[in-house]
Amino acid sequence: MKKTKIIRFLEIVPGAIIWIAFILPVFLSFIIPAAVATYVIIFDLYWLYKSIVMGYHLITGYRLMKHDIKIDWIEKCRNLESDPINLKWTGIYHAVMFAVSKENVETVLSSVEALARSDYPLKKIILVLATEARYPVQGQEVVDQVTKKFDGKFFKIISSSHPDIVGEVKAKGANARWAAKQLQKYIELEKILFEDVIVTTADCDTRFHPKYLASLTYKYITDPNRDHRSFQPIPLYSNNIWYAPAISRVIAFGNSFWQLIEVTRPWRLMNFSTHAMSLKMLVEIDFWDVSVVNEDSRQFWRAYFKFDGDHQVVPIFVPVYMDAVLADSWLLTMKNQYLQKKRWYYGVEHFPYVVISSINNKKIPLWDKLVKNYRLFEANYSLATSSIYIAVIAWLPLLINPSFHETVLAQNLQGIVRVLLALTWFGLVISMIISTLLLPPRPRGMGRRKSFEMLAQWVLTPITAIFFSSLPAIDAQTRFMLGKYMTFWVTEKKAVKNA
Repeated sequence: MKKTKIIRFLEIVPGAIIWIAFILPVFLSFIIPAAVATYVIIFDLYWLYKSIVMGYHLITGYRLMKHDIKIDWIEKCRNLESDPINLKWTGIYHAVMFAVSKENVETVLSSVEALARSDYPLKKIILVLATEARYPVQGQEVVDQVTKKFDGKFFKIISSSHPDIVGEVKAKGANARWAAKQLQKYIELEKILFEDVIVTTADCDTRFHPKYLASLTYKYITDPNRDHRSFQPIPLYSNNIWYAPAISRVIAFGNSFWQLIEVTRPWRLMNFSTHAMSLKMLVEIDFWDVSVVNEDSRQFWRAYFKFDGDHQVVPIFVPVYMDAVLADSWLLTMKNQYLQKKRWYYGVEHFPYVVISSINNKKIPLWDKLVKNYRLFEANYSLATSSIYIAVIAWLPLLINPSFHETVLAQNLQGIVRVLLALTWFGLVISMIISTLLLPPRPRGMGRRKSFEMLAQWVLTPITAIFFSSLPAIDAQTRFMLGKYMTFWVTEKKAVKNA
């Protein structure tokens, strides 16, 4: 979108509101501390409710995932062969695109090896290696090594080298768009229908569950509105989880848990990292946006407005496995973890686009637009403020206003807040249990002490919530507010072979 005064104003709004939310309680604690204390209690009650709800959805998501990975999806596809309503599954091709930047070849090889273990016919899989021209050595090595090892196993291996183009943000979306256009040319030459090709785009550390493609195929061919649908598997950040520092592990599990929760709420599910859609749909929406950092969630909004609200994300309850943040040192790992979170939380960049597009599109029901705009704003606001409010703001009236100590509310405030926060451990206990169930087998050479660490690590949750959730969200939104726009940053993830 062309930058206008209205757009610039909308860029300022989210960041300005979170700073008002931080400054106002300090000011009010001098004047009306009881109002601040009352708000804090209500806020904590709200988060207690959310903790219980999210705990329920986390359990539900885990159960659905365990159920779906036991299903023989190929057999279910075969059972549909006589049904004239659905597409024939044997005619479906999967184009799996790995976006490669400067990652090492071992990371990509491990991901392709996992893809080759799919129970879907390999001769119906098109492997797309989307490399960047600005990293020619790494890109060529990836293409050479993958082609050498897997040539002839898939229907086709396509490689692309995305050049730097003026006007594009150096980001995954621009790379994916360039590669998808090369894929489109190949599909046209082969005279394959666009609607018979499902494109899954993924980071190059993504290892697919063997049943992912078959499950995706079944969901795709049985959906009558398949060309207005995106399909979202469950990303689990567990490839190298045993080797990552405790803080990275807690954050990785938190990322996985949020996706397990979201897939149980399809009415609010959005594209995240690995996602799929038909080539027909990709062509209709003009592939990916090349002007944003977070292309995955923008993809949802572009489709939503392109199809006048007739777009949903269909959950695939089959996991794909990704790497937790891991670098060569603890300090570098923490730095990379913060930068990754800041990039993710720069999703606030979608706010002006969504507001303006909602105003301009008169065909989408008003209530649907209002709800979606609210969820987008609330998600960014909560990320930045919730941990700070729970840890700091709750105590401001007691710290700032000595006269408030003499009131009945002040005398009970500390006890009320402590009880409410203690009750939120309900969700944390569920997280501890689910985390042990999601762990891959403990590597050889690691003692049982490491398993104990996997439970003890959850005491770090308050630290991760503040320093790797609220602070990077505040950082990202403040930069956006000040017009200091971010570019894409590739997270360093030190892969562990066969982890």
